[in-house]
Amino acid sequence: MKKITFTSTALLITLIVFQSLAAGFSVADRPYLSKEFTLTGNGNLEVRTSGASVRVTGHEGNQVLVEMYVKRNGKPVDPQDAEVQKRLEDYKIDISKSSNKVSVIVERRKNTNWGNGNNRLSLSFDIQVPNTISGKFSTSGGAVAIQGVEGEQDFNTSGGSIKIQDCRGKVYARSSGGSFHVDRYNGTMEVQSSGGSVKLYNLTGALTVNSSGGSVHLDEVSGRIAANTSGGGIKANISTLDTELTLKSSGGSISAVVPKGLGMDLDLRGGRVNTHLTNFDGEVKKDKILGKMNGGGVLVTMASSGGSINLDYK
Repeated sequence: MKKITFTSTALLITLIVFQSLAAGFSVADRPYLSKEFTLTGNGNLEVRTSGASVRVTGHEGNQVLVEMYVKRNGKPVDPQDAEVQKRLEDYKIDISKSSNKVSVIVERRKNTNWGNGNNRLSLSFDIQVPNTISGKFSTSGGAVAIQGVEGEQDFNTSGGSIKIQDCRGKVYARSSGGSFHVDRYNGTMEVQSSGGSVKLYNLTGALTVNSSGGSVHLDEVSGRIAANTSGGGIKANISTLDTELTLKSSGGSISAVVPKGLGMDLDLRGGRVNTHLTNFDGEVKKDKILGKMNGGGVLVTMASSGGSINLDYK
């Protein structure tokens, strides 16, 4: 697998852009706490948080740097503030290394809260990791943003968004409370979302999306693609197709743009099917099109029980 590398200038620019994309995540100028670890080989990262946002950035090398930021009412706190220190004791905060795995764990102890009004505390983490690392993320109430890594990433979130940029490898993501956003990814991705929209840009590989809580938007996506939603519509701009394109919705319309001139086996079903057929052999009805276009080839399935089907070419 090709390594992801950046020049120092390009890395700085990319980090600035990535930080602006990571909505809901912010850090102060100076960390409240910092810890650094050395891994051997690819290594692993485990993150479990409640109410804290996390940003992970890959780099060349084998060092892991974990920086924890604490704010009160949106403003950085003094690490020597006795009141903040006392309130942080109400939480289990574990930043440690065991074998070849770094763990970042934030858990609420019973009958505690961060406070309210002008006395609310918030935590966020900025984690720099080797770009070959694999990660497991389990969060509730905070956003997760990850950039510039390859390997296997496993996400399980409730209450926060997931953002992935400039990554490759394998991703398994389950989200029940936030949106899912990807830009520039190469590999295998499986997404299950029940609480927000799914937006994927510039993805190459094998993609499977199942959403029960929002719309699905795919732009400049290539490979084997399957998306199913029961909570909204689907819009897809497909660059290249390998073996199949499957788009299904029970709650909205489906619109797709695919390369022209492809040999396709079409199975299009909806309230109304709209497309332009050339060199086609098959069945054409108002709500259904079945048959081969340009001699057949890639299986294209688009089905909606509550909306129209629109297939265009570029």
